Amino acid sequence: MDVENSKIIGIVGGMGPQAGIALYEKLIGNTQATTDQQHLSVVLMSFPKNMVDRTLFLEGQVSINPAYEIANVIKKLIISGAEVIGIACNTSHSAAIFDVITSEVSKFGRKIKLLHMPLEVCNHISKNHSQLSRIGLMVTNGTYRSGVYKNLLQERGFEIIIPDRIFQNNVIHKMIYDLEIGIKANPTIIREEAQLLCNEALLFFKQKNVEAIILGCTELSMILKTNEVDGMLIIDSNECFAKALIREALISEFVKTNTL
Repeated sequence: MDVENSKIIGIVGGMGPQAGIALYEKLIGNTQATTDQQHLSVVLMSFPKNMVDRTLFLEGQVSINPAYEIANVIKKLIISGAEVIGIACNTSHSAAIFDVITSEVSKFGRKIKLLHMPLEVCNHISKNHSQLSRIGLMVTNGTYRSGVYKNLLQERGFEIIIPDRIFQNNVIHKMIYDLEIGIKANPTIIREEAQLLCNEALLFFKQKNVEAIILGCTELSMILKTNEVDGMLIIDSNECFAKALIREALISEFVKTNTL
């Protein structure tokens, strides 16, 4: 691995107390290194107090688009030397947010590679798990509403299984967001109530004969740390995204397409 000529990776954190850390850990775990010096250079920035909640924005409960603050953090990362940048939040890749981010970043006049997490996840599935047919989604209400994963997967010919809005809100979203028992509220110790909600979600997908489940929220890898449950493949968006960031950091020259 040519670390000498590798690019610095920048991570936009702060959207979930451990989201940025979780992605950084996946970078370390997927890097082929035996010494400290063989690991890639990474800049992680986390400014949570400035980040408007992405789901609240997408649901119309707040009017401020978090894209502008995310773009501000990206600018700081660029100043710090980052050339390959990833946002540690699936929901922020919804078009209403991500399109504004790319527009703002294009004004900086710097050549960087800003990766799109759901796109990288779906490309990973197409490349490595093309035999799959029925795929379930575990996401926040914001990502659920945006349809970003659903649209990308359907374009690739997969059948997407998602719960109705009531189950989505009362089970999956609650597991992530509940102020008492949710993963965001208890990032270091998963509450039993959250684990029970996770089990309920897994049972739903199992009964729908799902072959794989995408963990389409960065926090979900904290509660589901296995590659398979009841015969269902678990696809961690953080894992896929980390591999994509490593790939781009090791490319010697930028390709013009999809480069800001």
